[in-house]
Amino acid sequence: MKYLFTFLFLSVVSLTFGQQAAIVPGNTTLQTKYIKEDTYQMKWYVINENKKHEVARINTKIRPGKTRLSIISSVDVNNAKTTWIDSTVVTIKGLSPLRHYSDNLERSISLKFGTTEVTGKYNDKLKKQQTTINAPVKGQYFDSNFYPYLVRLLPLAEGYTQNIVTYDYSPAKQGLIMAQIKEVKSGVYKNKSGSNAVWIVTSLETIKGQPAQVNYFIDKDDRRIWKQEIFDGTQHTLIERSE
Repeated sequence: MKYLFTFLFLSVVSLTFGQQAAIVPGNTTLQTKYIKEDTYQMKWYVINENKKHEVARINTKIRPGKTRLSIISSVDVNNAKTTWIDSTVVTIKGLSPLRHYSDNLERSISLKFGTTEVTGKYNDKLKKQQTTINAPVKGQYFDSNFYPYLVRLLPLAEGYTQNIVTYDYSPAKQGLIMAQIKEVKSGVYKNKSGSNAVWIVTSLETIKGQPAQVNYFIDKDDRRIWKQEIFDGTQHTLIERSE
């Protein structure tokens, strides 16, 4: 969901973390049994002086097919004249990236992923500049836009850590980069209907060019996402499932 929100764009850390082997598409530890059709809404908040300020609603559809998995989101932003849209498609087998498309008030992007190159177009609406994308790649990788969903399919357990190879595109920098799952621990998520046992997954990422920590609260039973907390050093953002 990176290109939907300016400061939530996922541009994962381009550093190598130790000597741990990284996960790529087709890794046998991925728990694809949790992939199921789903439709849900999450609310996007900015935290200021310990108070939540709702800025948007994120509506997501998970649509698995025989050969492809599609994740389609629309974002209703306060006072925006149009709805932001986002679509990410990967293979069911192995979760290799196929296509990504996103359109919001500031930019639109379309990407087609191949084994040796990534092609597409990037349109900066503010600067009125369009860029043709034709970038060579080597090796296997995940689409960075798929990363927030991929976290839910990892073999999560207490103490689990992992590096993950992704492809990320921005006008300033693009290519294969590394994401890191820094910590996984057990926790409890409380909502109006009760309490849910969750995995709290700490991920190190870069957002708006700055190092950030993202905490994912993932249900232990069915791997639904309950909440995301984003800390970038200056701003605290919260994305929480609607009840």
